[in-house]
Amino acid sequence: MAIKDNKTEQHIIDTAMHVFFTEGKLNATTQDIADAAGVNRTLIHYYFRSRDQLFDSVFEKARLAAMIESEAVLETTLPFKKKTEKLIDVFLKRLKTYPFLEIAITTGLNQMETAFPASNPKYMQQFLKEVQVEMNKGTIQKSKPVHFMINLFSLIVYPFIVKPLNLQLFGLSEQEYEKIVNERKKVIMGLLFSE
Repeated sequence: MAIKDNKTEQHIIDTAMHVFFTEGKLNATTQDIADAAGVNRTLIHYYFRSRDQLFDSVFEKARLAAMIESEAVLETTLPFKKKTEKLIDVFLKRLKTYPFLEIAITTGLNQMETAFPASNPKYMQQFLKEVQVEMNKGTIQKSKPVHFMINLFSLIVYPFIVKPLNLQLFGLSEQEYEKIVNERKKVIMGLLFSE
């Protein structure tokens, strides 16, 4: 029996992440991945048995990395505004690298019969308490703290999910849209903190 090579397996995973979540080819075949990785399709089946198993492995790796990055920010003792700014940075960096990841996560959640944990609830619950404190101080608009979070996530993710529509609707080039995406942090902070 052949011994699996961790470097080859990692190369396949990295290539699949790029194809699925950077290029947005969520329905890419094992042949598509093999061609992009410069390996034989049989090798992909050797490591992952099927296209679905490869996708699940890549998806889980990306989801866990996203969760760890977000939790690392949520558990810091940074002041609220700085923490929010850092959270925006983390999301925007991930979305610029993997613009189709959020679509895959949402689609995956919608198709699953049982939910997987998106994050450690204690970090989010603590952040929601911080949101409430800021609302009480008048730093941010009063509402239910969950609305602040939904607004935050929506303001970050929406431009990536609807990029093709926005390009057509507003007649923007790729370069013009990239400039808009690069301005998102400032715009989001201004909207959330009435700056």
